[in-house]
This record gives sequence, structure tokens and C-alpha cells, in this order.
Amino acid sequence: MKKNYILLIIVLFLFMFVPIVEAANKAKVYMFSKDGCSACMSAHEYLDGLLKENKDLFELVEIEVFNHNGAVENKGAYDLMIAVLEHYNENTETLYTPTIVIGDYHNIGFPRDETDLYNAIMELNNSEEDIDVVKDLAKEKNININDVKIDVNKENAYDAYIIIGIFIVLIGGFAGLVFLGKK
Repeated sequence: MKKNYILLIIVLFLFMFVPIVEAANKAKVYMFSKDGCSACMSAHEYLDGLLKENKDLFELVEIEVFNHNGAVENKGAYDLMIAVLEHYNENTETLYTPTIVIGDYHNIGFPRDETDLYNAIMELNNSEEDIDVVKDLAKEKNININDVKIDVNKENAYDAYIIIGIFIVLIGGFAGLVFLGKK
């Protein structure tokens, strides 16, 4: 009987990590931005609202290219933005923010129709292909995305840690009750 309880605890422990592994496959929305840019703030608010409605819909990766004075904040971010614009045959003489990339979709500025962003996210999530133009270009240009992005999903990571903690406490409590019941 004790073996059955231990097996049950192990199975429950393994299943609690399934949502975390599944979340790694969600769409990535890249937003190249400028500090203080009103269109960037509008895009961020819209995307943040979508995230709050459904945390598993996508991951927002914000890359701040320019500071509030318009000077390049991070050379790697700037180089990556230029590579993205060149990939889409866009003008690189005058750079506009936000530049949003979702899979193979891109938009310069905050779109008049916000549903374009939502539709691009849904299309990427429903696609069987793993399209990530920004990641591919960063790899090609030897730019580490982790060095240029702003971590806007910190609260989502904390949520996962809280859920894991709750499961560990529940499983530990269950195992403790089983152990005490045997005495």
C-alpha cells in the first residue's frame, strides 16, 4: 500500500510541471520600443491587457532600443531592430517605434486596428510551424536576446513559482497524512 502512495505522489509531482513545459511553446510578441514613446505605451497597454485575459496566449518580449532622448539605449537592440527592418525590406533611415513582430507578421507603429495584433498572435499559435523571425535574426547576428530585452513577464514567472510551491505543500501534506496514518 505504501508503494501505491509513493507512486501517486511521484505522478502528481511530474504532472505539476506539464503547464510550465506547455507554456514554453506559446507565441512570442517582440516589441521594439523607445522610452517615453506614447505609441509604445499604447501598444504595451493593449498587449498587457491581452496577457491578463489569457496568460497562455503569448509571451511579450519588449526590446527598448532608444532612451527618452532618442539616443540608442543598447547597441545590440539597435542592430537587431535594423536586421528585422532589413528582413522585411523596410526603411532603416528613419526608425519608428513601436515595431512589433509576431512570427512572420510585422507592424511599424501601433496599428489602427488592434485586432491585427490579436489575429497575428492567434495565427501563430494555431500554426504548426515554429516561426520566430527575431530569434532567427538574433542568432544570425550573434545577438543574445536576453541581453537586449526588458523582462515584462516577471509577474507571470512568479505565478508559476507560487503554483509550484502550493503543489509541493499539498503533496507534502498528503504524504505526511499517509505517513501519520501508518503509525
